[in-house]
Amino acid sequence: MNFRRRRHEVPGLNTTSTADISFMLLIFFLVTTSMDLEKGIVRQLPPADNQEEQVETDVEKGTLLSFRITGGDSLLLDGKPVSAAEATLRVEDFVGRLGKRHLISIDTSPEASYDSYFQLQNLLLRAYRRVRDRASERKYGRPYAELGSAERDSIKADWPQRVAEAYNGTQEGGGR
Repeated sequence: MNFRRRRHEVPGLNTTSTADISFMLLIFFLVTTSMDLEKGIVRQLPPADNQEEQVETDVEKGTLLSFRITGGDSLLLDGKPVSAAEATLRVEDFVGRLGKRHLISIDTSPEASYDSYFQLQNLLLRAYRRVRDRASERKYGRPYAELGSAERDSIKADWPQRVAEAYNGTQEGGGR
């Protein structure tokens, strides 16, 4: 017997819906995926010009507020331990009283954690925000956040952020 083999054709794939499914998956992943935004402290760093000599500036004793973060993450204000709430109040009073003439110094131990440094920076920002809010209420009758750019610049000029950080170039950064 002669058996004849039938030729079976493989059915073609329906590719019209493939593009639709791919597009729907793309939209699904775009909607469900969160985009992480970087958060941090905005600071203007000095230029990396090492040839330029730094000139020491004399600072009056009454115009300097000195913070130190120790290796054990304790916060010292003018050499004495202080809580974050008390430090915020002291900075508010200090900046509000001296205006443009103040200077805040930060000295951080290399063994200190980044979290304690970050908390100190937030404390300072909170204090400056409160001082500027009070000043804008007195001067313009509304909060600092509601001021126009020219009015904000005026308040910033009267109460600038004057923070100096000690840098120990021979030591490496903290590891916690």
